Amino acid sequence: MNQNDVIFMRIAEALLCDYSSIYYVNAVTNEYLTYSLDTQFRSLKIEFEGKDFFKQLIPDAEKVVHPDDRHIFQEDIQKENLLQDMKDGIMRRWLYRLMINGQPVYHELRMIRGVNGKDDYFILGVTNVDKEVRMRQQAEQLERERKIYNQIAESLAKRYDTIYYVEADTNAYIEFSASEPYRKLEIPKSGSDFFITSYYNLSKYAHPDDTERILTFIDKKNILERLKKERIFDTKYRLHMDGTYRYTRLSIMWANDQQHIIIGVEDIDEQVKHENEHIRELRTANEKAMSDELTGVKNKNAYQETECNLQKAIETQECPPFGLMVCDLNNLKQINDTLGHKAGDESIRAACHTICVIFSHSPVFRIGGDEFVVLLKGNDYTNREKLIVLFQEHIMQNIKKENAPVVASGFAEYLPGQHSSVSDVFELADSRMYENKRKLKTIQKNIFNS
Repeated sequence: MNQNDVIFMRIAEALLCDYSSIYYVNAVTNEYLTYSLDTQFRSLKIEFEGKDFFKQLIPDAEKVVHPDDRHIFQEDIQKENLLQDMKDGIMRRWLYRLMINGQPVYHELRMIRGVNGKDDYFILGVTNVDKEVRMRQQAEQLERERKIYNQIAESLAKRYDTIYYVEADTNAYIEFSASEPYRKLEIPKSGSDFFITSYYNLSKYAHPDDTERILTFIDKKNILERLKKERIFDTKYRLHMDGTYRYTRLSIMWANDQQHIIIGVEDIDEQVKHENEHIRELRTANEKAMSDELTGVKNKNAYQETECNLQKAIETQECPPFGLMVCDLNNLKQINDTLGHKAGDESIRAACHTICVIFSHSPVFRIGGDEFVVLLKGNDYTNREKLIVLFQEHIMQNIKKENAPVVASGFAEYLPGQHSSVSDVFELADSRMYENKRKLKTIQKNIFNS
C-alpha cells in the first residue's frame, strides 16, 4: 500500500461516520479503492478495488442499481463527462436507488475532484438517505394532498353562502364563510348549541309556510337518523333576507371524522326562479300543444292522451265510472259553401260554446273539424241523464232559430262487463250520434218545408 493509499484509508475511517462507503479513484489510471463498514453495502458483492473504476461501474450498476437510475452510472458518472464538468474542489451529488434484498433503498453519491500537482483523483462518498428521502417524499405528498384538499374545500365552500361545523356530541358550532346577506341576519358565528340557535333563527326568519317543515328537518334526532342512511341530504325553504323571502337550500352531511356535522346554506333564489320560469314556459307550450286554437277547448292530442290514461286505468281495474258523448255540428259544409269559412268557424265556436255551457264540469275535446267529444266524470257523470236531456232540448230550440248551431250527439257509458277498451265506448257513442244526426236532419227538413 503506497502513501496515497494510507492517506485514503485514514480519510475514509474519519468519514465513515457520515458515509456507508468511500471510493478513491485515480483520474489518470482509473484505479480505485473502496472502504466500507456497512454490512448491507458489502452484501451487494461489488468489487471493492480494481484497475478500472469506470469500466467496472457499468456491470455493478446493472447488478445493484434500480433500472430507472442506471443511466446515472452509464452516462453521468463516466470519466469523459466528469473531467469536462468538474474542476478542482467542485462537488456533485446524485440520488439513486440501490436494490437491497429486492427493495429499492435511496442512496446519495457525493463526488469531489482533487488536483494536486501530478495527482488527479476523485473522492466518492455513498450515503444511505432512504429514511430522509422517504420522509421528505411523504411530507411532499401530504403537502400536495393538503393543497388539493384545500382547493376542493375552497371550491365547495364557494358553493355555500355559509357553512356550520357542528360537534355532534356537544352541539357546539362554528360558522364559516358567511356571505354579506347572511351576516345581516346577525346570527352568532359560534355557540354552544347549534340546534337551539337554529330553532330560534328559523322561527324568526323562515317563511311562515315553510317554518314547521324546516324546523322538523333541522331537528338533531331527525338529522342523525337520516345520516345513518344517506351520505348527504337537503331541503329547500324560503328565508327572509334584504326585505324579501329568498329560496334557500340547506344541505347536511357528516365530516370525515364522523364526529362533526357539516351544514351548508346556499342561496338558490335565482336558480328556483329560473326553474319556475322554465316550468311555466313548458306548461304554456304544453297547453298550446293540447289546445284547439279556434275554440280554446282541448284538441285531438289531448284526447288521445286522455284516452291512453283511461285505457291504463281500465287494464289495471282502477277506472272510475265515466261516459263519452260524441257531438257533431250539422250542415257545416253547407255553411262554408254558402256563407264562407269565416261563418263556418263562427258556427263551430257557437257549437262548442253550447256544449261547454251544458257540460260545464267536463273536459271538452275538438277532435275534428266539426266533431267534439265530452268526457263525463264525477258530478256530470252522476247527473248525465239530466244534462243530456237539457242539451237535446237546447238543440231542439236551436233548430227553430236562424243561424243557431244544430249539434247531433250520442252518449255511451263505460260498462266494465261489456267494454274492454275506451274505443268500445267511443264507437258506441259515435254510432248513436249518427242516429241522432239523421233524426235532426229529418226534423230540420220538415221545419224548412212547412
